[in-house]
Amino acid sequence: MLWLCALYLAAAPLDVSDQKQLFIDRKFIADSDRIELLTNQSQKLGAIEDQDGNRLQGHVSRVIDDQGTVRLYLGADSVEVYESQDGLRFKRTGTHISGGGFTTLFLDPHDPDPARRYKRFHLAFSPPFDPEKHGVFASYSADGVNFTEVGRVLPFFTDNPTIVQWDPRLGKYIINTRAFDYTSENQRRIGRIVTDDPLKPWPYRKTDHDKMFLGIDNVDVVLSADGEDDPHSDIYYSASTIYPWAADVQLMFTSQFRHFDPKRHPFIQPPTPDRWEDFGMLEVQLAVSRDGVRWERPSREPYFPTGLADEWDRWYAVMAPGIVRRGNYLYQYYNSSGRLHDSAVVRQEYADSAKVLGGVGIVRQRLDGFVSADADFKGGTLRTPPITFKGNNLRLNIDTGSMGTAYVEIQDEAGQPIPGFTLADCEEIGGNFIDQRVYWKGKSDVSFLAGKTVRLRFNLKRAKLFAFQFLQ
Repeated sequence: MLWLCALYLAAAPLDVSDQKQLFIDRKFIADSDRIELLTNQSQKLGAIEDQDGNRLQGHVSRVIDDQGTVRLYLGADSVEVYESQDGLRFKRTGTHISGGGFTTLFLDPHDPDPARRYKRFHLAFSPPFDPEKHGVFASYSADGVNFTEVGRVLPFFTDNPTIVQWDPRLGKYIINTRAFDYTSENQRRIGRIVTDDPLKPWPYRKTDHDKMFLGIDNVDVVLSADGEDDPHSDIYYSASTIYPWAADVQLMFTSQFRHFDPKRHPFIQPPTPDRWEDFGMLEVQLAVSRDGVRWERPSREPYFPTGLADEWDRWYAVMAPGIVRRGNYLYQYYNSSGRLHDSAVVRQEYADSAKVLGGVGIVRQRLDGFVSADADFKGGTLRTPPITFKGNNLRLNIDTGSMGTAYVEIQDEAGQPIPGFTLADCEEIGGNFIDQRVYWKGKSDVSFLAGKTVRLRFNLKRAKLFAFQFLQ
């Protein structure tokens, strides 16, 4: 009987309802021909300056869009607040939040108490580390500026921002932060903590060999460098986010850290002579997940290009947590020192090649544009697994440019074309669209198929398919 139950569950259709579904992985690709899932780079828009033309510098603890006002919290220790309406032009507010290190803020969409809309997490530490009093502390605020501390929530030094989010799928709070593997040359991992209340002590596994840093024995590790990465690399930051504009999409914009070594890199000159530190390069890459536990990295391409040797954002990039949406575009923010980690330069010939070093940059991505199912100019096809939906028309986020095309067929559960919704009936889709309705011989109404098990077949030629959605 168990195998019959498993067979039934495997064959059960996916209910997509009227929610947007992204092609971040193969969940909605049952079979395909000449289709490749590709990560799409974001576009760098340049460094941010305030209203007086001063370039922003430093760690970005978080970017939050609160009812149309974008707040950029700048600084690892003392945090300065900048605000923007469009996500592009920022003004210095003169407001500072002091106390603690690696401050990370969170606008809580779940907590019903207006006095606790914002939550802040920071590290408290002074050498030597004392597990009885140091670690991660939490506080809350109504306005995101004036906070009331509630106490310690984790007795470890994470050496990393603790990114807290509300996961509506689980009905719990998720925390991603660094977890150390003391047995590895490449120590940094991304750990995960699940809790009912982030203002109360966070659950972790206590061991008889706990140290100053949160370790892989204390929490579950959900992402780390693997055999396809440089053997001397690990993951520095996660910038994890639960994507709010589609169903079941979680993203990390990981900072991949490739470590240097005096034997492999004898040409590196330490800023302090004869003092080798943890020098190396960092770039941002993309990881995707449906549940926040199982993660995939669609490719190992940089999410945006590393700056050239004479540019401000060369060699080092760390993405800030938080995405801002304005219309059809998403804006994200990163910081760079313009140097290697721990402040060295790759070669002394480049020591003075950049006129300005470091800053906070903006990148732009199309809505839902992180990963796409792509066909080249020779064409390709993909078909979804059986699905059910509600709604009366099918919409696509798709880019064929001017020379590509796309056609959609609706099939029954057995994979047979449904009359009136065949490829021959479908009107050509060609162009760059965020929300394009699909027509079959001038008609788009699919409401009589709602609730029934169907499959979608896409015929693509030089096209990028990002998402589909059924709408009322």
